[in-house]
Amino acid sequence: MMANQGFGDLDRLRHRSPSPMASSNLMSNVSGTGLGGWNSLTQERLSGPPGMTMDWQGAPASPSSYTVKRILRLEIPVDTYPNFNFVGRLLGPRGNSLKRVEATTGCRVYIRGKGSIKDPDKEEKLRGRPGYEHLNDPLHILIEADLPANIVDTRLRQAQEIIEELLKPVV
Repeated sequence: MMANQGFGDLDRLRHRSPSPMASSNLMSNVSGTGLGGWNSLTQERLSGPPGMTMDWQGAPASPSSYTVKRILRLEIPVDTYPNFNFVGRLLGPRGNSLKRVEATTGCRVYIRGKGSIKDPDKEEKLRGRPGYEHLNDPLHILIEADLPANIVDTRLRQAQEIIEELLKPVV
């Protein structure tokens, strides 16, 4: 009797309704070009007229909106204020100050140079290795903007003003 029950389960599995993906008419649509024409339809809708580039908002790109990469270097006055924790002040609690600057301006901010790594022993081991050449320079900040040409300078200036305000030591 137990053996018959096992066969009954097997028969039930064989005669159940097929899954939607196993249906032959759906599988025939999924051939080399995508999901039966859906892929090409979205390409047509997203690309717009041939030969015309689109910017991130979906409007036709103008010549002034080509992205430009600019880097601005700011020195940190460690010699003037040797006991002030500039890295901690720039980062803020859990890095929120730096994240806020990056979010409001669209620029990336990097703390580089001697003292930019929290552990001095680790910094000494990394000095001279490829990718860590900045450790030979004094402590500085790099503000990098990869934005459209018509706004890149104003965003860099905004980030510079915010960071310079953070670099003023609280006495």
